[in-house]
Parts: sequence; C-alpha cells; structure tokens
Amino acid sequence: MSPSTTEPTTSSLLNDPAPAGRVLVGTAAVALVLGFSRWGTNIGSSPLFITDILIGLSLVNWLLSTRTKGARSFSGWVPRSAPTILFQAFFFYMLVRFIFAIGNGPIILWLRDGIPFLYAIMTFIAARSLASSEASTRARTMRVFWWAMGVHLAWTSLVHVTGTGSGFAVPGGVFSAPVFQLRPDIDSALIAVTVGMCLRQLLLGRYKVWALLGILVGTFTVFTLGTRAGLISVIIALMLAFALTYTATHKLSKRRVAMVLAIPALILLVAIILPTTTPGQRLIATIDASQSDTGAQQNAQGTQRAREMVWSATIDWTNENTGRQLFGSGFGNDFLKQSGVKTFLEGTTYTNVRSPHNWFVGIYARMGTVGLALAIGFIAQLMFLILRHRQRIGEDPLFSLSALTVVAILPVATLGVVLEAPFGAVPFFWAAGILMTLASTRHQSEMDADEPDVAGADPAVLPDRSAL
Repeated sequence: MSPSTTEPTTSSLLNDPAPAGRVLVGTAAVALVLGFSRWGTNIGSSPLFITDILIGLSLVNWLLSTRTKGARSFSGWVPRSAPTILFQAFFFYMLVRFIFAIGNGPIILWLRDGIPFLYAIMTFIAARSLASSEASTRARTMRVFWWAMGVHLAWTSLVHVTGTGSGFAVPGGVFSAPVFQLRPDIDSALIAVTVGMCLRQLLLGRYKVWALLGILVGTFTVFTLGTRAGLISVIIALMLAFALTYTATHKLSKRRVAMVLAIPALILLVAIILPTTTPGQRLIATIDASQSDTGAQQNAQGTQRAREMVWSATIDWTNENTGRQLFGSGFGNDFLKQSGVKTFLEGTTYTNVRSPHNWFVGIYARMGTVGLALAIGFIAQLMFLILRHRQRIGEDPLFSLSALTVVAILPVATLGVVLEAPFGAVPFFWAAGILMTLASTRHQSEMDADEPDVAGADPAVLPDRSAL
C-alpha cells in the first residue's frame, strides 16, 4: 500500500495549529531533562524540585486522560496502552519492597533511595498517552524535544570549550546545583541521543547542514569530556540510528546503497580517531592493561579497579544472608557502609555516596534476586522490542528518539549514578513506556484506519507496506 496523498507530511504536522499546544503527557518533565540535564532538575528546594512538580502534574493529567480516552487504532496495529506485564511486575514488586522497608533507616534517606525507582510511573504515563494520541500531538512533542536537544547541545559544548563546565552558583538557594554545570555521564548520554537523531536526519536528507553540525559538535564534545561510558553511549547511539534508518529505507533506494558503501569508511575513521581521544585511551586501557601508557589511562584502570572491588564486595555482602539475597536489604539503609566499601567510592569528587556506580548491582543490593531478575527481564524485553519493530521505530522520529534514549542511558547507568536520579530515570522510563506500546499484535482489520502510524515521517522513505 503506497502512502496516501492525504497523509500529513512533516511540514504540515509541525505547523498544524489545532489542537493548539497539545503534546504527550510527561513531555515537560522529559524536555526539562533533555534541555538542562542535572542542574535543570535541581530547581527548587529539597526535598521538592521542579521535576517532581512536573511529574505530579503529568500524573494528574494521566489519571484524567485514562478515564476519558481509550487507545486509538493506528494504521495496521493497535498500541498497548500500558507497559508490558514484565515491567508491571518489576514496578509493583519494587513498590511493595519500598513500602516494607519503612523504618529501615531515617525517613529522608528511605525516600531518597526509593523515589528514583518511583519515577518508573513515567512508563505508565507515556504508554497511555501515546496510545490515545493523534499524529499531530506526537509531532508537536517531537518539536519540543528537538528544541530541548538543541539547547542542551549548545550550552554543553559552549561551557566545555570555554572551560566553565563547573557552572555558576546562583544566590538564594533556588538551584541546588550550579547553573550550566556539566555532569559528564548524563550529559554525554543526552548528547548521544541528539547525535543519533541528527544522523537520522542526515541519512534521510533533512536539514543536512544542521544535522551534520550537530553530529560534529556533539561527538567532539563527548570525545573531549573523558568519560568512557559516554563514549560508549555515543558509539551505540550512532550505530542504532544508522541501523534503524537503514531498515526504514526502501530496499531499492539509492540512499540505502550509499549507506552500505559508507560503512567501511566509517569504521576506518573511528579506528583512526578513537585512540587519539582521552575517553578512547581510557577505554583501551580498561580492555587491555598493557596499553596503560598515559596518566589518563592509568587513572582509568584505577577507577575501574575501585568499581570492581565495590561491586564484588556489595554482591558478597548481599549473598551473606538468604533473605537479603532473595529480596535485598531494602531502602533507607546504607548498604555501602554496611558492606565496608564506601571508602572506595568517596573522596574529593564524590561524597555521601549511596550507589555502587552500577544500577544493576544497586538493584541486587536493595531488591535482591527477584528485583534484579525482573529488571534484567524488562531491559531485555526492551531490546527485543527495538529489534522486532526496528522498521516501525526507524520510520517514526518519536520511537527513534525513545529507542536512542534507552540505549544511550544504559551504559552510563551501568558505570555511574544516573538512573538513581531524576535526570536519568525520568527520560529513561518515559522512553521505555513509548517503546512498550509496540508490544502488540498487528490487526488486519485496522489496515484501513485513517490515523497514520508515523508521526511526521517522510512518505518518500517509507517502504511499500503491501509487501509486508
């Protein structure tokens, strides 16, 4: 079935004035993180920050829309209006474990440890909102995200080049973190998402100058930040963006042929440039200890050894008790201190640390084997959804953004403290909710639905669905 001439184009969707201002529920909170990362979420006064206010409003909006709207039928498929059963099992187990951990420590620490996991409510909000949305709503949401990503890339690259990445303190206590303060792990992951989306635009022939500029500025910034996890995020995001766009391009398209021919040149370029960068040298030293020639490489090895000791000791401490091994130690307790590894993490850079710099190890310590198995399960399910629905994701900018967000945050969450804070958890869980709407079966009866399944995609690059 060839694209209908009545389907909205990218231009018409972005400029359609009705319904004015409507975007997906949760867009404001996600856009805040995409635009201003860590310091943007710290507007307010502890324990209440602007992120929590925006999420609260999103939750009210979600509850109201749940009562008034049903899931819409897209062309050829009906999206899920709720996260997958596996994710729901993770969420509700986490909620029960959190509640039963009351009294496990000071109430403020109990909240501090548990609230980042409660941000997983964004998954339910995103899935319900997407399932009941119109194409124009999704297109406006993408326009908001594009502006947010552009703002983030602009200020991060500027403060990094000018050497002002430590930020600027604002009097009055309105901001809990200095304004324009760089945090290499999450900022690199967010830049990775932007770079991946710019590559998608470039491969589709849209805004080629701006897309190329975004790729160059973004990769330069990450390559000079010195974070290994951030470098991995950028590489994975670029690879995924390339693969998704390739899949969504017509098989006989000249663009697809050009993409295939470009692969060897890109691999050679990466092989030449990567060893010359600080994060590249750190990554090489991590993989091969014999290559530790520079101070940066030796520092990378030392950091990696410290993390490995923390992870190993934390796991051993959790395994000492059968109940703790199965259900974890809960929330509110300082398991790093209890396991005797806190001194390996704290120093001049990190103070009052409550995470082992690995989200999965932290889940094991707090929620045991049950929580870890459910977490790994829904992450694997997300990867499967991306693989299975790669064509649909590649066709749709919102799904592409969501896939890139998930895969870009995972590396920095595995080697740092990212999903234990709103600046990582909010976009990650919201994006996961968007992807989980794809966990549905195609319905032939919906093939003639009026609503297109692509929000703002270019019909020229879409394959002929009659061949599917």
